[in-house]
Amino acid sequence: MTKTNKSSNTSNIFRRIKKKLGSPKPDHSLSTEPGLDFDSLNGSSLYQTPYYSAEQTNILFLSKRGLSRAPLAREIMRHLLHLSDHFGSIRPSARGISDAYEFCPFDKRMVHTAKKFGYELAGSSRRVNMGELSSANLIVSLDKESEEYTKSRKFYIRGQVRPIGMFLPAGDSPYIADPFDRDESTDANSNYENIVRTLEFGCGKLLKFLPSLV
Repeated sequence: MTKTNKSSNTSNIFRRIKKKLGSPKPDHSLSTEPGLDFDSLNGSSLYQTPYYSAEQTNILFLSKRGLSRAPLAREIMRHLLHLSDHFGSIRPSARGISDAYEFCPFDKRMVHTAKKFGYELAGSSRRVNMGELSSANLIVSLDKESEEYTKSRKFYIRGQVRPIGMFLPAGDSPYIADPFDRDESTDANSNYENIVRTLEFGCGKLLKFLPSLV
């Protein structure tokens, strides 16, 4: 009998505390969905599931081989995003468009040059597939070959397509130079360093325009 009374008293205490504190009120600032009627929702459910979504935006960098320029652009964009308000909401990726270079290790000279600028490149080239084209919110073509590739596959593309030239200084080449396509008078190291600097500029400009692009 004593045990029953003790349980009853404890229950009454919790009821009095609950009545005094009242029901928890939802934080309306968490919602980004317009027209959401919080008064019609069950109070407990507000704390079980959030009523806002933060879908990740996919940016796909494309180059002919996917051995150097595209992976470098991805790493540069990762660094920029890490320092921006977009960190965590945007995912950059890199692909090539040629079967001939799929699974080939990244260009060693580019790996070495990128490291001097603070970028780590590791992995191998992957050829883009139609699912990746379809799921990308923004596709950035880095050379003429990848630009033509996107034009011939518009059926699969749902997002925006922009050539890197849109984000480079006026008067510059509309594409990122092919590191394997240079004349003998051009110093290889300087050529690679220029590619890094050009992509740093282009990705920085791209970051500023992201809200209007996606």
